[in-house]
Amino acid sequence: MASTAAIDPAHKARLKVMCDTWKGDLLGNCVPFWLKSSLDTECGGFFTCLDADGSVLDQAKYHWLQGRHVWMYARLYNSLSEADDGVTAAMRESWFSAAELGMSFLDKAKRDDGMLFFSTTREGEGLHYQRKPYTAVFYILAHLEFYQAIQTRKADGHACAHDGDALIAKAMALFEKFRTWIDNPELCGRPPAPTGAKRMSVLGEVMCLSGMCEEFIAKLPDQRGRFMPFVEDAMKRVVNHFDDERSIFMEVVDAEHGIDHSSMTGRAFNPGHSIEVAWFLLHLCDLSPNEALADMAITVLDGSLKIGWDTPEHNGGILYMMDILGKPMLDTTVTATHKLWWPHCEALYACVLAFRRTKDPKWLDWLEVVHKYIYDHFCDDKEGGGEWFGYLNRDGTVFNACKGGNYKGMYHVSRCLLYCFQVVEKMIE
Repeated sequence: MASTAAIDPAHKARLKVMCDTWKGDLLGNCVPFWLKSSLDTECGGFFTCLDADGSVLDQAKYHWLQGRHVWMYARLYNSLSEADDGVTAAMRESWFSAAELGMSFLDKAKRDDGMLFFSTTREGEGLHYQRKPYTAVFYILAHLEFYQAIQTRKADGHACAHDGDALIAKAMALFEKFRTWIDNPELCGRPPAPTGAKRMSVLGEVMCLSGMCEEFIAKLPDQRGRFMPFVEDAMKRVVNHFDDERSIFMEVVDAEHGIDHSSMTGRAFNPGHSIEVAWFLLHLCDLSPNEALADMAITVLDGSLKIGWDTPEHNGGILYMMDILGKPMLDTTVTATHKLWWPHCEALYACVLAFRRTKDPKWLDWLEVVHKYIYDHFCDDKEGGGEWFGYLNRDGTVFNACKGGNYKGMYHVSRCLLYCFQVVEKMIE
C-alpha cells in the first residue's frame, strides 16, 4: 500500500521536472517516431527493425513485438483522453487505428497446430518458431487491451464493429495453453527433461504468468476468482528466487529447493529482470495485499541497483547480466557489460513505485540518477531524434544506433514513460 504521508514540496518540484520530461518525450518523440516509421499499411502489422532515422532495416515481423505494439497503442487510447494536457482527439484516433492495424495481423503468427511463430515475413508467412512461450504472452495481452479499447471507443460515442467477446475467447483459450507450457515445456517443443533432472523455476515465466492474470482481472473483474489463484501461486514461486544474502532475485532456481549456484545457469543474475519483477510484485501486492512481499520487493530493488549499477569508472548505468559469483559467463545475447534500454526503463518505474510506497528520499535520489543516465545516454539528442537508442557500450557510448529490431520495439520505453508520469501526476496533484 502506498504511503499516505504528505510529499515534501521540494520533492514535488523535483518530481514535476522529471514528470514533464517523461510526458513530453512519450507524446512528442517516442510515439510519433513509431507512428511515422513502423506501420505497414499495405500488409498489416508493424516494421520493428528500424535505423536511427526510422528507415526500415528488415521487413521481417517479430510477433512478440507485434503484440506489444498493439497493447501499447490500445493502452494509450484507454489511458489518456483529451482532458490530459498534450493529448488531442487526432492523436487518440491515430492510436486506435494503429492498434487496429496490428490486430489484423496477429493471427498470421498461428501455426496449424495452434502454436505461434516467433517471426514471419512481411506478408505473414512463417520464418522462425521459438520453443518458448513468450510470443503467446503478448498475443494474449494485445487481445485484452484491444478488447478494452473497444469498450472505451463505444463509451466515447464511436461505432465499433469488432467482436469483443471473440477477442476474450481467443485470449482465454491461449492462456489455458500457456499455463500448461510453463509447467511442461515439452508442450512447446522442447526435448523431455533427463530422468531425475531437477525441476527449474524461471523468473521470466513466473513474471509473465502473473502479469497476464493482473490484466485479465483488470479487464474482466467478474473473473477475479478464476485468476487470483495464479497470482497467489506466482507470489509464492517468486520467493524461491530471492537471494537473501544479496537481496536480489535470481534468474533460474530449483523449483523445490531454491537457489543453486553449482551451474552457470544457477549463477546468472539479470539486474533488469530482478528490478522488473520487484515492481511486478508491488502490483500483485495491490491485488492480494502482503506487506512482507511488498517489503521484499523494495529490498530487491535496493539490492539489484547496488549490485547492478556500474562503477563511476564506467560512467554508471545498469549492467546487462553477470555471474553472481564473479565467474566468467559462457553465453549472453549481447556482451554482458553492455547497457541496454529496457533495464533502465524498469528501474525508472520501480523507483517511482518505491518512492510512492515509502516516501523515502533515497528513492527520489535514485530516480534522478536513473533519469539522468537515460537522458544523457539513451536519448538521441539530434533534432527530431525520436526513440531511444537501445544498446550502449559499457562506457555509455552508443554501441548500435538502431532504434528497433527483433527485441526492441514500441514497448518498454513507451510503457515506462506512460506508467511513470501517470503515477507521479497523481502523487503531486
